[in-house]
Amino acid sequence: MLSIWIGAVDQGLAYAGLALGVYLTLRVLNFADITVDGSFALGGGSAALLLTQQVTPPLALLAAAALGALAGLVTGLIHTRLGVNDLFAGILTTTGLYSITLRLMGRSNIPLTEVALPLQHWPDLGLGSDGQWLLALALAMGGLIVLLALLLGTDLGLALRAIGNNPVMARANGISTRRGLCLGIAAGNALVALAGALVALYQGFADVTMGIGSLILGLGAVIVGESVLRPRGVSWALLAVVLGSVLFRAMIALALQLGMDPVDLKLATALLLLAALGLGRLRLPGLSAPGGEP
Repeated sequence: MLSIWIGAVDQGLAYAGLALGVYLTLRVLNFADITVDGSFALGGGSAALLLTQQVTPPLALLAAAALGALAGLVTGLIHTRLGVNDLFAGILTTTGLYSITLRLMGRSNIPLTEVALPLQHWPDLGLGSDGQWLLALALAMGGLIVLLALLLGTDLGLALRAIGNNPVMARANGISTRRGLCLGIAAGNALVALAGALVALYQGFADVTMGIGSLILGLGAVIVGESVLRPRGVSWALLAVVLGSVLFRAMIALALQLGMDPVDLKLATALLLLAALGLGRLRLPGLSAPGGEP
């Protein structure tokens, strides 16, 4: 029983990069980016391909993040240079990424059971391989939180937040909204692709369809985290997103433990997201910001 919950925590941490990427595009830039469905699979597929070619895991992860950034940049350019709606720009890129990922992988599925990972030298915390994954993923997500918190605290980060909050005022202050959007969307999809690579490593295979529904999963993690912690600062918001990813996977694991048919898992995910949206509208004593809407 314990291994099931530790596995859910591991999965939540592996998917946390997806949640951070969605937070960056949706919450910071106010850009509804569907590219994440394609960049998640692109990251997993590219990392799996490189690992089967004897490339070291760190380089494979970096390559996956770079490809995700490139995918996000394409969406940003389609939106800013061609004037295409944000949703449609993401749909166009995601549609193209399916064929690109399939062509890159050479097949629809790449198993990683024969790939040796350097985790066997990590302490297992008395939990076996689950403990090794827990430690590695927790350190990785902690590093991402610190990196993003530092980035969003710089002049560049403040510019990105200004673009998402009030693009007209941002332009009036000399901020290039086109450049900022492209950079922010690229960074968000780099995080998503990195999450795809981590998930492929964790589950032992990469599939060309693994990105379907990624936006909903990332959005669910963001909403759950914000509903539980009600963060009031950037660092706390990033921590809430990671916690939300873990809680979201734990809720799914709980649903399965209660006997839910795996066929109904997508329905359960939608209901969990709806419940989180409703929770986000509740005013909890001592947690709701003063002066907020009733």
